[in-house]
Amino acid sequence: MAKDKKAEKMEKHLLKTQFPKECEELPFDKLDEDEQAVVTKCINHEELSDDEFSLLKMTLQKYREYIRKHKPSETVEAMKQTVQIIKTEKEFLDILDDETNKILRVHLPYQGNVYEFDFEILPIDNSRIVEYMDMNIDLFKDYGPEERELFTRSQEGGDLTPEELAIVEKMTKDLNAIASEEKAKITDGFLASQLRLPESTQDYNARVKFWQRFPFLEKWAIVTKVEDRLGLTEKHNEKLFPDG
Repeated sequence: MAKDKKAEKMEKHLLKTQFPKECEELPFDKLDEDEQAVVTKCINHEELSDDEFSLLKMTLQKYREYIRKHKPSETVEAMKQTVQIIKTEKEFLDILDDETNKILRVHLPYQGNVYEFDFEILPIDNSRIVEYMDMNIDLFKDYGPEERELFTRSQEGGDLTPEELAIVEKMTKDLNAIASEEKAKITDGFLASQLRLPESTQDYNARVKFWQRFPFLEKWAIVTKVEDRLGLTEKHNEKLFPDG
């Protein structure tokens, strides 16, 4: 089946933005000559043939786990938050429209293998915001802001003390128990509506069934990330209003 135009557009965008950065992190001396050639062309933003582009994607796929484990910038620089001063409406609209902000990469360990998903995050409409936030508030109604922040941090892979880990494990058990069929239905519908793979099925019900089968804890970690990207997470007032 021919690749749709949306997928092709996304791949071309990644070739210009994300792929060159990943290529710079590859263990160049471990690549064969053909791999080295396409990686070099990608870094230099040279045009690739279809066969070269296929080889590039296979090479990146093969070494992404290596990149993830040997990328010190992710543990230092990537964790530093910077304050950017916005002076015009257009500046922030350009940030919102940046294609790289719309991609959520997920690595799912399953039965001894690691599967990679590049989800596109879609805009959310107001009616779904209200429906989803009502459900989410109800699900966490018995927890304070500190516990919710701790749960979010655990879903994002943050380091936890043994005491914090015990709290998260208890919360997870309780959330599993109270996540009613209706709440699960809303959550699966939320993810089916807001995330799309490069060649996703156009059948909404099929995407819902996909999320129904997705591992629960990993699904909640994805929900947390999507909430953050869509601006649905609660923010402390001191961060939102620094002079307050």
